[in-house]
Order: sequence, then structure tokens, then C-alpha cells
Amino acid sequence: MVKVVKIIVDSKCTGCETCVNNCPAGVYEIKGGKSVPVRVEECILCRTCESQCPEGAIQVIEVEIEPAEVKPQKAEAPKRKIKKKTSPKPGKSKKKSSH
Repeated sequence: MVKVVKIIVDSKCTGCETCVNNCPAGVYEIKGGKSVPVRVEECILCRTCESQCPEGAIQVIEVEIEPAEVKPQKAEAPKRKIKKKTSPKPGKSKKKSSH
């Protein structure tokens, strides 16, 4: 099992910036007048945001999932196809013409 963090900010959020100002990992930003966890992978599970939110709008949840369900953090660059050089087929040799 792999542990991942899930952060829920519900509709009670007033955008007061308490979570932004108190989160030691810098997980939150204010967007559209509401708190948005933009760097969840940086969360250190201190739950300061939960305890300091005056509206009780934040939930930090630690979830255990199967490794196959874990999505990669960064997309890998596409692999380039390499063409193999092939040797000429026997009996078909290229002869230079002489003039």
C-alpha cells in the first residue's frame, strides 16, 4: 500500500488566507476568492490548515491505495523509435557499374 494525501476545501471557505499564511509547506493559494491546494504533494500532514481554518472548511485525509493506482507525478517524455540497420539479403549484392 502507498499513502497519499487528499485535501478537501469545501464551500464554507471564505478565502481568508489563514491556510495560505500558516501552512509551513506552502500547499495553498487563493484563486477565485477561495483556498486551493495547489501543491498537495508537498503536504507534510501537520494539519495546521485544519486546526487554524476559522470556518472548518479544510479536511486533510491520508489515503492508502494500491501501487497500481498511483499516478506518476511527472509525465515521461515519449520514447523515440530507433530504426535498426538491416544487412542486405544474401544474393542481392549491389555492384558498381564501370564505364
